[in-house]
Amino acid sequence: MTVSVEASATEETHRKEKDLLEHFGKFQYLQYLWICLTLFMVSMTHVNYVFVAENIDYRCRIPKCETSNSTVATPSWWPEDVDSKCYKPILNKKNIYSTNLTCTNDSFSMQIEDCYDWIYENNNSIVSELNLACQPLKVQMVGGIHNTGMIISMIFAGWIADRIGRRPTFILCGVGASIGVFKILLKDYYPYLFIELMESIISSGLYTVGVILLVEIGGPSQRVMAGIIFSYAVYVGEIVFAILAMTLQYWKWLILTIYAPMILFISYFFLLKESPRWQILQGKMEEAKSTLKIIAKTNKIDIADKDLDDCTDEELRSRFDVGDQKQKENLKAIISSKEIMTRLVVAAFCFFASSFLYYGSLVHSVLLPGSKYTNFILAAASSFPGELIAYFTFNKYGRKITLQCGYVVCAVFLIVQSYTPDYLTWVKLSFFLIGKMGVVICFTGIYTYSLELFPTSVRGTLLGFCNTTARVGSMFAPLTPLLMTEVAALPSILFSATAVVAGVLLIFTPETKTLPMFDTIAQIELHKANQSKICTKL
Repeated sequence: MTVSVEASATEETHRKEKDLLEHFGKFQYLQYLWICLTLFMVSMTHVNYVFVAENIDYRCRIPKCETSNSTVATPSWWPEDVDSKCYKPILNKKNIYSTNLTCTNDSFSMQIEDCYDWIYENNNSIVSELNLACQPLKVQMVGGIHNTGMIISMIFAGWIADRIGRRPTFILCGVGASIGVFKILLKDYYPYLFIELMESIISSGLYTVGVILLVEIGGPSQRVMAGIIFSYAVYVGEIVFAILAMTLQYWKWLILTIYAPMILFISYFFLLKESPRWQILQGKMEEAKSTLKIIAKTNKIDIADKDLDDCTDEELRSRFDVGDQKQKENLKAIISSKEIMTRLVVAAFCFFASSFLYYGSLVHSVLLPGSKYTNFILAAASSFPGELIAYFTFNKYGRKITLQCGYVVCAVFLIVQSYTPDYLTWVKLSFFLIGKMGVVICFTGIYTYSLELFPTSVRGTLLGFCNTTARVGSMFAPLTPLLMTEVAALPSILFSATAVVAGVLLIFTPETKTLPMFDTIAQIELHKANQSKICTKL
């Protein structure tokens, strides 16, 4: 009888210990709040160029012909056959003096020269502040250089998070983003571009580390929900950013509002906790036990500190279902695994496609008929129903089929909207928003799916690589409007083709809906081998 009671008590203790990582309580709610607040803020910085570096109207200034109330509208005295934006008609000095210094159509010679001085529509964009008229490539390069910084960041952020921890990497990225505020002090283009690059390099790792923390802190039962919450934090940030841009308009006020508060994330040294799953896998058992005690206390789980302190390393791994990493799994182990490499290639292209489609649709939303602010907000808001669809279909039908359907919907409706006439404003916008919902399903889904494809030991590294390819996609996205000068529908054709290829590649990866969260490459290889044996017997 005594043995039975002791065994029952031991089982109850083990059950409570298991709850520490699987029960979603106050601790997880607070950690999710801190993580999502940072993602909300950094998402605004990642689309800042949409309005901060937006094109505005302008025309060439001819000082001797201008008045104090000159506007961007082409004046009546401007020669009809001369481009008023980038070229300047040369004054005929004899004619100008004969008309008492008042310009008319006869005041100019037949010659023109490049313009170097402009009248701008407003000062809401860096185009006027940095004098970027007639330099569209320089304007588009602001978004491109930001996404280049994201590429560099993604290469290292996941690797750093696997080595020194999720928490310090996350805090470094969040606080470091605040250097973007210095852009308001700059008067020249290239220093501005340098700060844009540095801010992006430092902050962009938040996307990789943030979603990993959400999944590892939330536990196995919250894998899909973690991806949805991650995406919602990003989408809400984008909507708020559009509202701020519409309200503030002047780009310096906008920059100050979204970058300056990020210095406050230094407080996360006291608020944010490390992933206990990562701590256990790395053999940091004392730190893991300390974190687990905080979880138990915050979630009011009745487990004594002594029960955790008395756990051996092997018992701790066993009770929390964390695999024993016999040796550090590095790049060689990744390359040696055919299964991991297949998953990595497919996931990487899907990340590229999803990001290319997502940011491409945001950039093109401001080019659609109607208010650019309204279109941007609608494009961001359409993400919410897309996320709900992703949540229910991921749980009911699985990850692969949902992603494949999302890519197909995106491809079809983006093509259809591109051939819809502009005068059918709401029809064109509706088709665009449906396509955008398909993009959202894929954008969110591929994060959740890849987190399940990769083991804990190299999850940060592999997700970082995938995020790097995603940033390549987001780097190209701001440049796609330039294709419209050749064929108006060319960007949509390119988007659709990319989506179809991504959907086809998913055939080569497994469905992960019912699979556990693997901790090592060896576990994935063993599972693959067992599945092959079962298929052979059948």
